Amino acid sequence: MDEPASGVPQFKEPFFKDDVLILYMHPYNFYSQKILLLLYEKNIEFTPYVMDLLNGEQYSKWFLNLNPKADVPVLKDQSFAVTDSQHIINYIENKFCDGIYNSLKPFKVNSLEFNKLQMFCNILAPLPIGALSLGSFIHDVDLKLVPKPPFTGPLRKGCLGNNEKVLEFLKQSLLEVGVNRAPLMRKLEIQERRKRFVYSRSEYEKILDAIRSVLEFFERDMTAHSKTEWLISNDFTMADIALGLLLLRLYQLGFENYYWSYGKLPNIESYFLRFKKRSACQKLMPSNFEFLKDIWQMTPNKYKIGTGAGVLGMAMMMAFAHK
Repeated sequence: MDEPASGVPQFKEPFFKDDVLILYMHPYNFYSQKILLLLYEKNIEFTPYVMDLLNGEQYSKWFLNLNPKADVPVLKDQSFAVTDSQHIINYIENKFCDGIYNSLKPFKVNSLEFNKLQMFCNILAPLPIGALSLGSFIHDVDLKLVPKPPFTGPLRKGCLGNNEKVLEFLKQSLLEVGVNRAPLMRKLEIQERRKRFVYSRSEYEKILDAIRSVLEFFERDMTAHSKTEWLISNDFTMADIALGLLLLRLYQLGFENYYWSYGKLPNIESYFLRFKKRSACQKLMPSNFEFLKDIWQMTPNKYKIGTGAGVLGMAMMMAFAHK
C-alpha cells in the first residue's frame, strides 16, 4: 500500500484468472454477507477478495475504475463487473438457474408468491443497516445491548474512530485528478447525514422504531401463515435471506432482547433459530470460525501477504478468541 501526497492510500490491483468468479467484499459488510449467503445457498464456486475498507482500499484508483461508488460488494465475472447487491442478486439468479443450482426466486413472474417475495424484499431493502450498526456502538449502554462476535472487543471499540478515518479518505479522494466526483459526492452526503442521525438519540430512535414496525409486520404475517416454514412457502427464498440477515445483524449487535426475546415476537424468534441452523448461515458466523476459514482458504496465497492479511488475520484472531 502506497500513500500519495493527497493522503488517499493506493493499493495494487489484484489479478485473477479470467475464468473465475470474483467477489470483492468484506466479511462483516451487511451487503457482502447477502451475496455470500446467496452463493453459499446455491453452492456456487467463487473466489473472494477481502477489501481493506478500514485503510481506504475502496478509494484506490483500481477499485474506483471497477465501481465509481466505492462500495462493496462487487461481483466480477471474467471482464464483466456487477455492482450493487440487488443487481448482483439478479445476475446470479439469472445466470445460475439450471437444475444443479437452487433457485431462490422459484415462482412464476406475477404469481401471488412472486409478488409477495418482491414486496417483502422491497420492505426490507431500504432499512439503514449502516446507521443501525454504527448507532449501536454509541447508544449501547442505555439500550442495554448484549453484542456478540464480531461486534465485540477491539472491533467494536475501533469502529467509531475508523468511521472518521474512512470518511476522511472519502473527502481526500474527491480531490484526486480524474476521479468521477458525482457518485463520491453522493456517498459523502449519505455518510454525513448518517453521522448526524446516529449521534442524535432521538433520530436514532426513529431508525429503531422503523425496524420494530418491520419486524411486527413480519410477526403478523407469520401468524397468518403459520403452516409454512419460511416466509413465502416451505422453500427458502431471497426474502428469507433478506429477513434472516437483518435478524442476524440485530442479534450480533445485541438487539434480540430489545426486539423479540421473552415472548415479544415469538414467531420472529423461532424463525431466527431456524435461519441460524442453515449450513449457509453457519458459514457466516464468526463464533463458529467456518466463515473466516473458508474465506482464508479460498483467497489466493499472494493476497494473504500484506495489508489484506492484516485485516483478515485480525478478524481470524477475533474468531479464535470467541470460539
